[in-house]
Amino acid sequence: MVIYQQNSVQNSVYGALRKSIINLNLEPGASISEKEVSQKYNVSRTPVREAFIHLAKEGLIQVIPQRETLISRIDLERVNQEFFLRDVLESAVLEPFAARRQPRHVTELEACIELQEQALRDEDFAEFVLQDNAFHRVFFLGAGEPLAWDVLESQCGHYYRVRILTTWLTDIAVNVLAQHREILRAVKKNDVPAMCSLFHAHVYKLSNEESLLRKQFPSYFADPGAGDAFNVDFGGLSLGKH
Repeated sequence: MVIYQQNSVQNSVYGALRKSIINLNLEPGASISEKEVSQKYNVSRTPVREAFIHLAKEGLIQVIPQRETLISRIDLERVNQEFFLRDVLESAVLEPFAARRQPRHVTELEACIELQEQALRDEDFAEFVLQDNAFHRVFFLGAGEPLAWDVLESQCGHYYRVRILTTWLTDIAVNVLAQHREILRAVKKNDVPAMCSLFHAHVYKLSNEESLLRKQFPSYFADPGAGDAFNVDFGGLSLGKH
């Protein structure tokens, strides 16, 4: 029971921190400490330390041993790798989704679009991206591939933050909604080639906006060739990239 409670606290701290990071409530480059977090959530440092380890594995925080811990700046090289992962997995689920599609899936997609429209009117950008995720999640669950969706959710934090930034640029958010409507039309026709083409364009659209985002939010992005931001040492436990 004690172990369960400890894991529950750790998961809660990890979830809260991760949400704050990917929604940009904790800005890229900002300093963060075990002491501050443990005081904020009224927990010991142990679950905070464990949460930091997991966030470092995902490349969302950078630990400089005996100096400081920082919210990782957005690494566009990693974003491009996350683009690739998403494109591969998303393309793979479209055919089984089409084969297993039920009327409720169309209803769910329509609901996501409606909620995105409302979020855009409210300028609630975190909700807009949350509903964007919900839209894409329908395809994975409908295809019977929840594990693939979980992989995307856990490995695409840099990509997620870029998507949040793009919603701050209203024209881009409007375009995302238009693309979702086109995808929905292809789903209703059960047109798999059209779905594949639309999804590929939808995912890779952001790569055309990298220079714009860098210009608008320069402090949020890591400098190219600045070194490996994910080499971390927690008491001899290496968390570097492999």
